[in-house]
Amino acid sequence: MTMELASVLPIYALCVATLLTFGETLVVIRTRKYWPLSLDDYLACALLAYCALTFEQPASQLLMLIAWAFMSGNLYAMLFTRMDPNGGSRERLPALSIMLLLSLIGILINAIVILN
Repeated sequence: MTMELASVLPIYALCVATLLTFGETLVVIRTRKYWPLSLDDYLACALLAYCALTFEQPASQLLMLIAWAFMSGNLYAMLFTRMDPNGGSRERLPALSIMLLLSLIGILINAIVILN
């Protein structure tokens, strides 16, 4: 099973990185979001994609875990900041929730692959 996860994880990571990059770009284009605020999301997606393309290397597997953790923390902060009853915008809560779940799944799969 671990071999199957190891072969699926890079594809999953590329899909999530593509989805988040596309979504973040749409947000920047369609809203008045100050674009440098998206830079950390783009960097995390780029690192995730790089690690997916070089996944056979043990260092890339560890870097991917770090990228997933960074992405999860960032999404967590965005989600709960927007849910704040004292000034939260409530914008894009479903999308943020889904992306947070996808990143947590990435952490879980990545950890299983590394530990086995």
